[in-house]
Amino acid sequence: MDRRGRLYLQVAETIRQDLVNGRYADRLPTEAELVDVFQVSLTTVKKALSVLVEEGRIERISGKGTFPVKGAPAQPRGSSVDGIVGFLIPVLPDEFARRLVLGVAEALAAHDSFLLLGMTGSGPEREAEMIRSFRDKGVRGLIICPIEGELYNEEILRLKLDRFPFVLVDRWLTGIDTPYVVCDSRSLVRSAVEHLAHLGHRRMAMVSMSRPVPWSTQSLAERIEEFDGMVKDLGFDPGGEAVWVVDENEPVDRKVEVVMDRIRASGVTALVGSTTFDTQLICQAVGRLGLRIPRDLSIISYDYSGADETLAMAGLEGLCGPLTWLDQHEETMGRRAAEVLLEVIGDPHSTPKALVSGELHPGASTAPPGAVAEAARYSGEAGVRSR
Repeated sequence: MDRRGRLYLQVAETIRQDLVNGRYADRLPTEAELVDVFQVSLTTVKKALSVLVEEGRIERISGKGTFPVKGAPAQPRGSSVDGIVGFLIPVLPDEFARRLVLGVAEALAAHDSFLLLGMTGSGPEREAEMIRSFRDKGVRGLIICPIEGELYNEEILRLKLDRFPFVLVDRWLTGIDTPYVVCDSRSLVRSAVEHLAHLGHRRMAMVSMSRPVPWSTQSLAERIEEFDGMVKDLGFDPGGEAVWVVDENEPVDRKVEVVMDRIRASGVTALVGSTTFDTQLICQAVGRLGLRIPRDLSIISYDYSGADETLAMAGLEGLCGPLTWLDQHEETMGRRAAEVLLEVIGDPHSTPKALVSGELHPGASTAPPGAVAEAARYSGEAGVRSR
């Protein structure tokens, strides 16, 4: 179905929800007024109203106008959009995504709604294709975890222009006012820096495969900006830049080498991974350098997804126990995202937003700085440990 073919259904859905919410208690606007409201053709308005007539929701009286039918069903009879909500997410096989999906599914089940799940991968073309596909399937609304990128997907802007109910989760976009549910990233990063400072660390850095840029998705950008600003405000010495940006397009081995070089040159006593993947790079670099956690280097991970596997990959399993990590409370984010979407479905003109508090979980990967090796001591030879 092309976009023009869907348009009258979108108009019908908006009017349907307005009727459910009692917006047109006595009489609907005229066809000409609806044309102005929705900025569509008269033909589109007539088709939308015909759908609602067939559902038994409105009646049209010649020369009088269009009126709501008292006692009409809360949902359209036989409609393919009944209770179906689409959830689009870039990656599925990790703990972060699993907890997020679980929270969404639980909240929707409480409202007799069901979840249609889709994986968008890592490219904007696939994300746009999935958004269009789910709309074609007749979902009632969309929950979207946008892919990380320097520019937001124009298909998301189209959702807003079409007044199609949606909410962004885990990330928000600059320059476009949309409903969203995110973790309070800035507060969570502050808790990490304060934890390290309390332990006595004054030389720390964050590792990230992304850098904050205008018009990008903002969850990750906020973490980076907050860490950089806080380290500078506190007068800590990161031995150069506070945020080590690693080119995400480089091979993994090269990324690890970059982190190793920065550890050698900076003499940092603590590192924070801005994502689970960044923490994996840190752990692999630590393993190759032969350092010990936390004696030589304290580590904090943003999320804990796959942390045990990360330590094992770096040959560090059993070396320090559970990582210190930053918990975004993904299940809570998922539940709130579902609740916000239902609110938007009830009022497509609204743009509610929710901020979820995170939590730092101290683990065995952070401790007061000990006998930290000087840069000259770091051999950098893979598999060599200073014990």
